[in-house]
Amino acid sequence: MHSRLFFLLPLLPLACSSSSSTSTPTDTGITSLDSTPSDTLSSDTLSADTHVAIDAPAGARTIDNCTTDVSADAPAFFRTYFRCVTIITTADAVVITTDDLPPHLSYYYGASSPNYATFDVRGGDYHPNPNKLKSKKFSIKVPKSPVAKGLTITSAMVDGVVGTSKDEFAMGQVGVALDAVAVFNPLAAPGDDIATERFTFDEYDAHPAPDGVYHYHTSSKGPLEVMVAVGASKGATPGSASVELFGVMCDGTIVFGCTELDGSAPTGTLDAQGGHVGDIKDAAGAVHFAARYHTHVCPTSATGRKFTPEIQYYSSCGL
Repeated sequence: MHSRLFFLLPLLPLACSSSSSTSTPTDTGITSLDSTPSDTLSSDTLSADTHVAIDAPAGARTIDNCTTDVSADAPAFFRTYFRCVTIITTADAVVITTDDLPPHLSYYYGASSPNYATFDVRGGDYHPNPNKLKSKKFSIKVPKSPVAKGLTITSAMVDGVVGTSKDEFAMGQVGVALDAVAVFNPLAAPGDDIATERFTFDEYDAHPAPDGVYHYHTSSKGPLEVMVAVGASKGATPGSASVELFGVMCDGTIVFGCTELDGSAPTGTLDAQGGHVGDIKDAAGAVHFAARYHTHVCPTSATGRKFTPEIQYYSSCGL
């Protein structure tokens, strides 16, 4: 790890006038599903409002030195929780633009980068894919008032196979994590298997596609480090952080880990991709979204959902 710590998700591409803003200075891939990502800091030692300095190589890109530019009229959810992105609003959407460079170390940066880290083979089971991550600027347009398709998402729809449902999220960049990394659906390219591809994940449970797009298919400590950085969570280990928010999909679906935004456990019945409809409110009781569909990536839960959502719940997905 590196940089300062922040709040704490085991596969392909897409495409903004800003008022006053806040600014900080300047396929194929899933997390280990059968191992717990390591973390430098124990959740027992972090208070919710602590910002802890972590050593980073000179010149490395971190959450503290990447550029975050969010329009002052953006909803509080986006102003509070997203880093290393540019966010503006239109009449009907929130537009998130990122260059997809992770603010943490990765083998996939390449040995010449200050963000390079040796690949952890985790006992010999893991191995890097041949790709290197590249800066890949893209945008998603999250509708301010998403319209539900009226789906009941069943296990028959969430089958892990590309092209079996017209309601699948497209391949490529269909979401953005809190740390500006692309979010892909949980499907491997035809001929591949996501359960096999996960063995090419780095220590942040991500990897680059052949075109260099670095992305998540599952839970990662990367977005949770942002949550710790903004004082919204203790710890950055998926499955044990006090609040686990990972990012947003292009249709407006919010992606959580094992908790809701206020730190409580999900209640009610979750659908086949770990989703349900409910108010999204923070620990202070502020409701960011009323009756919003959201999913939970939580391998340790009773449902054991390991991946990002496969089925698009809302009708519009702006890429």
